[in-house]
Amino acid sequence: MRKTCPRCERRTSTNAARCRRCGFRFPEKASPRAAGLGMGAGFPLFMVGTLILLTQDISTALAVTAGAMVFVGLLLFFDPR
Repeated sequence: MRKTCPRCERRTSTNAARCRRCGFRFPEKASPRAAGLGMGAGFPLFMVGTLILLTQDISTALAVTAGAMVFVGLLLFFDPR
């Protein structure tokens, strides 16, 4: 069986997530996650890294590690979809 794209009228496979011609995303194949902030592993990484950076008298290696935690936490916190 095939389905028809509502935007360009091209026939596509029933398993297609988007139309190859116009790029229309079929809603039944869309992800259930909404775009925007994601409260997964990014938020705790960001918070712990920030708290470590706010402490005084830390070694350079710990400061670099905490900076990396903040950076990775921000990347994981904001979902690009």
